[in-house]
Amino acid sequence: MKIKLNCVLLIDDDDDSNYFHRRLLNKIDCTENIQVALDGREALNFLNTTINKHYPPPAVIFLDINMPGMNGWEFLEEYKKTKTQ
Repeated sequence: MKIKLNCVLLIDDDDDSNYFHRRLLNKIDCTENIQVALDGREALNFLNTTINKHYPPPAVIFLDINMPGMNGWEFLEEYKKTKTQ
């Protein structure tokens, strides 16, 4: 029996990268759920609101560093303050 991760969160503003990573994760069949956020703020909103109502906390987060709005470094600083880590 293959053990899968509950959830993987992709944080990237590039749709092509998200498509490629989602396709790769589906192909290797390593997770039950893949979530995508287009910037750090959207990811924080997902982690702070949706997680307790519908989705499990992500086992792995793939984070793009260079994004408009809230970049990866700013996301990490805010993520350290959340209860979800």
